[in-house]
Amino acid sequence: MLIPFLKMHAQGNDFVILDFFAPGSFSWAKLDFSSVAEELCKPHFGIGADGLVLLMPNASCDAQMFIYNADGSSAEMCGSALRCVTWILHQKTGKKEFSIQTEAGLKTCYVNEDNTVTVNLGIPSMLNQSYQAEGFTGDLVNIGNQHFVVWVNSLQNNPHLQYGSVLEHHKGFKQTVNVHFAVLLNRNTAAIKIWEKGCGATLACGTGAASTVFSGIANGLLDSEVEVFMPGGIVKIVASEKGYLLSGEVCQSFEGVYNWKI
Repeated sequence: MLIPFLKMHAQGNDFVILDFFAPGSFSWAKLDFSSVAEELCKPHFGIGADGLVLLMPNASCDAQMFIYNADGSSAEMCGSALRCVTWILHQKTGKKEFSIQTEAGLKTCYVNEDNTVTVNLGIPSMLNQSYQAEGFTGDLVNIGNQHFVVWVNSLQNNPHLQYGSVLEHHKGFKQTVNVHFAVLLNRNTAAIKIWEKGCGATLACGTGAASTVFSGIANGLLDSEVEVFMPGGIVKIVASEKGYLLSGEVCQSFEGVYNWKI
């Protein structure tokens, strides 16, 4: 079975995207997408990606997005993927504002004049502030998915590679979590390194950047407009009463057809 796909990334957070608006997509609508994600996302042996994204029609809004992590598990939310599918819809329709249903609720998304994409991730919540886990003190934040944010003095030793996996599976968390080690640069700038559940180390994470800013504001470290530096690039977070706005560039890397086993 031949499956057409798009490969896109946002600051290096990369995805294989299946477009269910495309003609003939009904023929692969009943696939086991957990298995498809594992196969397609494998580096070297598949296409290679942090996750598989399904862009689907929805009768009550512009589109619906489903996400599978590289290990085949389901992801509740992804700000990077949401910006990528917003760009696809913009290319299809010429519109600049969209409502997209996600597993974390309905999200409003915009294409800006400079072709960056902004998505409203909603208002984060603090599940556990100054929580002790595996020798670290961090904030457990929910923004449609869960993030453990640890503020440190330096990222040079790549703490996410050393401790990301053990924190992801920390027994005190009710579910596996994304992990971010963060450094404060000034009140409007932070840097993070990322360990995503079901993926491992990634170059960027939109919801992680927003959760880091939320944690920084809660701890009196950051103002409401922040640039977040990640290994793959920079995003901007604006915190307001209407939600946390995530903005940044997205890029289509290539498109192709994958020969899926039947």
